[in-house]
Amino acid sequence: MKLKQFFLMNNLYYKFIFCFLFLTLSGIKAQQEIKPCQQEPAFIRTLGYDPLWTGMSTSEKTAIGISLIVFEKQLGKTLPTAQTPKQTVYQHPSWKMAGYLSTITFDFKGNIYTIPAPLISTLYNKTEKLNTIYSIDANTGEMAEWKSLPFAAKPSNKNPFGLLGISYDCSANFLAAATVAGSDRYNERGEIYLIDVATRKITDKLKDIDAMGLTFAIDEAGKKRLYFGKTRTGDIYSVIIGAKGTMIKQSLRKELSLEGYGPRGDDKARKLKFNGNQLIISGTAFHYNLQASSEKPETVYSFVWLPKQKKWGLIDYQ
Repeated sequence: MKLKQFFLMNNLYYKFIFCFLFLTLSGIKAQQEIKPCQQEPAFIRTLGYDPLWTGMSTSEKTAIGISLIVFEKQLGKTLPTAQTPKQTVYQHPSWKMAGYLSTITFDFKGNIYTIPAPLISTLYNKTEKLNTIYSIDANTGEMAEWKSLPFAAKPSNKNPFGLLGISYDCSANFLAAATVAGSDRYNERGEIYLIDVATRKITDKLKDIDAMGLTFAIDEAGKKRLYFGKTRTGDIYSVIIGAKGTMIKQSLRKELSLEGYGPRGDDKARKLKFNGNQLIISGTAFHYNLQASSEKPETVYSFVWLPKQKKWGLIDYQ
């Protein structure tokens, strides 16, 4: 790491410590995560596996679709790590039906929701299904189509993607989904949908926005917001979620930008999540084309809300 970056990151670290103590002592609210509600799918125990030593994955290089990774239990450890050896990889027969998949999210019953994403080619992903959300039943483990969203225009060789992001709202049983289907080099036609999970009905949407990473959280004023990363810039935006699944359009605001950060300087937010009052962003290159995931290295950025400055401060990236 360069010397300048070293001092910058240390300076940000001390800012974070000061900010944390300030928030704790003063009672001022920071932007923070919504209390998690996700449950383990019951089918994992039915299969005879310990949920604490398993994980759902869509990034197995030798497997199409979604997989249940079962890790080897190790003495003295209660959870697996990135270095824990795999014991086995399980796939229900239905888990390949949608081709290659990307983001996974869980609801409070343990149901799993996931979206298709072509990898190197569209050979295993049907174009007409790229705007379809799939679900895996918590009890049976069966995958099925859950909700098909409208296309602004069909994906093409100029933009082979449909859905790019999905996130579950633990506080109100809503699902957010972002699609870039129909967008091209000159036109941003993407949409972000809010869906009532109980009825599967669309309750609201944002038009003409290409987004990828999505997450729900509480802002500094105690309002629930949907945070999303744009695919054409490194910008992160948010919008207040109102009653009955509405998006308060006039509350749309820019939170921060990844521009200039990291080893590439032009990362887009592939994944967003809150850990306490920290916003964790997985950044990667994105240019609306297909390439192997091994050619898309990710950088993980950690930000914290600085109430006095009313902006986000970078803690670290790696």
